[in-house]
Amino acid sequence: MEAISKSYITKEQAIEKYSFLTRNMLKNLLFKDINGFRSKVVRKLGRRIILDEEAFLLFLSRSRGNEKRE
Repeated sequence: MEAISKSYITKEQAIEKYSFLTRNMLKNLLFKDINGFRSKVVRKLGRRIILDEEAFLLFLSRSRGNEKRE
């Protein structure tokens, strides 16, 4: 039986790993729950917030496709 492996990262690790992501941008996504970000990407471990990295990248690619083009 194969083990399901998911990669979780903290908010700080996400900010360090992805240069386009700022602390304020991530805070905005978390508190405003833009496009269901919290339910799709965020997991809570006690009081600590961790992000499902694969879901995070999928969320970004899908939300980028939904941008209004001028």
